[in-house]
Formats: sequence, structure tokens, C-alpha cells
Amino acid sequence: MNYMVVEPRFLWLLLLAPLPFLAPTLRRASFPTLDAVPKDLPSSLLSFAIKAAAAVAIIAAVIALARPYRLAQSVKLLATGAHVVIVIDRSLSMDFTLNDDETASNAESKIKMAVRLLKDFVARTEHDEFGVVAFSTAPVFVLPITGHHAAVQAALTAMLQPGIPGTNVGLGLELALRMIARDPHATSPAILFVSDGEYGGAGFFSVDMQESLRTAFRKENTHLYWLFLRPHKGNEDILAAPPPGQEDTPNTKPERHIDLFFKSLGITYRIFWADSPRAIQDAVAEINHLETRPVTYFEQIPRKDVTKLAYAIAAFACLLLVAAKLLETGFARAPQVERWTASS
Repeated sequence: MNYMVVEPRFLWLLLLAPLPFLAPTLRRASFPTLDAVPKDLPSSLLSFAIKAAAAVAIIAAVIALARPYRLAQSVKLLATGAHVVIVIDRSLSMDFTLNDDETASNAESKIKMAVRLLKDFVARTEHDEFGVVAFSTAPVFVLPITGHHAAVQAALTAMLQPGIPGTNVGLGLELALRMIARDPHATSPAILFVSDGEYGGAGFFSVDMQESLRTAFRKENTHLYWLFLRPHKGNEDILAAPPPGQEDTPNTKPERHIDLFFKSLGITYRIFWADSPRAIQDAVAEINHLETRPVTYFEQIPRKDVTKLAYAIAAFACLLLVAAKLLETGFARAPQVERWTASS
């Protein structure tokens, strides 16, 4: 049942609705009988319509007194977009600029720049749903996957709090994948991983963590995008293999080995090297362009008062009755009988 009333004590008055069918609604005529007149279908229908209008007027007026409302409901819709969990690095290094300097009055930190462009990304996507996870030493559940973009904007603003020492990439991604697994509507999931890559990889590169993440990524068929907030330093490519003779391990080259691990997952994965505000903006725009798969989402329609509609129906029915009264003919009055006398 989609409708309820605020004042059910008035509903007993609905028992009055049959009254128009039990008593005439127009003036009585003084004719003794109309039995000799043939049945007239249009007249019978008109008579029934007038009585029905009176009954509708009673029903609508009683319902209006009861103050009806339509219940809140969830409507299933199909659109293009994605369910995106934004996983944000909140280690201390994110509070520095892209050049790894302490922020000055004329420079943005990496986290401020990322939050500003991510908020713009959320504002430009109509049907995408977002969740937010932060991580440093431990993961922080910030916001479940939701289509309420105002809540997403507030969650991103909360990321501007000072960072915390330490970083554990694996636990942050693991929490994001659990959020996707628990969302029954996440038919097109993606993870947007926002990090500068400055961390040790001991916890992330344990065998158990890698196997757990590999299984979860494949099970949920989740796309992965890494917004890599690091500047190019000359011709150095920190994701490339080091020269022969140099150590190439997760401890010495954590960014490179995380990138290699992501590539080995067998899922859709791209890394966006955001070494300037413009590059970050382009990367976010590209992610928005890529995530246009068909998605099912549910739009919440709030409760709606329909009392005015009930009053309008009652008023319209009453106007029909008034019009019927005004159109009554003079035949309702008794005719004058002329008396004739016989002439002598």
C-alpha cells in the first residue's frame, strides 16, 4: 500500500458515500408518475453521473480531512555511470606540494589539489555513486557508496584534516573492495586510488595481502585507476626498472612494484601520472569518460502530501453538482391546468 493518512479518525465518514444513490439529488417533480414515459438511456446515465459526482464529493472531502500522503519510495532506474570508491592516501606526505615542499601561501598541497578536483568530478557526474575511504597506518571508513552527492562532497572536504604518519595501501584497498562486495547495486564498480606513492611496501606486499586483493578484484570485476600524485624529476621514471646493479625490491622501489602488482590483477587498470594541477584535471576527466558503463541505480522519492489533490477533486465534484442544479428545467414545477367549461 503506497498511501497512508495522518488522521484516520475521519475515515468512518466514508459510510456516507452511498447516500446520493439512496436519495434524489435534484428537486422532486410534482408529476404523479413517469411510468408511461419510455426509458431514456442518456437521461439514466446523466442521473447516475450526478449521483456518482455527489458520492465522489463526499469521498474526496473525507479523505482530504484525513490528510493523505504517498509513502516514500525507491524507483529503479537504468543509466550510464559507475559505482566508484575513492581511496585517498592521508599520510603526512600528502600535506606537501607536488614538489614535496611544505605548503606556502601561494601553493596548494597535494591533498587540497586532489580534493578540489575530485569534488568537481563528483559535481559533474549525475548518476555515478561514490564511496570514500581514507588510509594511512590503518584504513578509515568515511562514507558508504551513495548517490547523495552532497554527502560525498562533505566526505571529501573532511579529507583536508592533517595527515597521519605511516601508510598501509593494502588495508585501504581491502576496505574499498569489501564496500563494493556489500553493495548489492554495485553492478559497475571502480576504485579511484589517490596517492603520491611515498610509502614502504612491507605490509602491502605480504603474500597473504596480495592473494586476498587479487581474489577480491577478480571476484568483484572492479576497475582500478591510480591517480599518481608525483612530479616527473628530469628524465627519471620511478615506475621503470632501475639500471643493472641497483636493487629492485618493494622496499627500494615500492611505487614500481605496486604498479606491477596492479598490472598483474587481470582487470581494467590505468595509472594517471598527475604531476601538475592541469594533469590531475585531465586525469579526472579521462576517468569520468571511461566510466560510462550501464548501471542500475535507485532514486529515493520522498513522502508527498496529497491533501490538496483530494480537496481539488471534492471541489470539482461539487462544481458539477452546482452546474446540474443550475441546469434544472422548469418542468420540475407543477403545470397549470386550464379548466374548460362547456358552452351552453
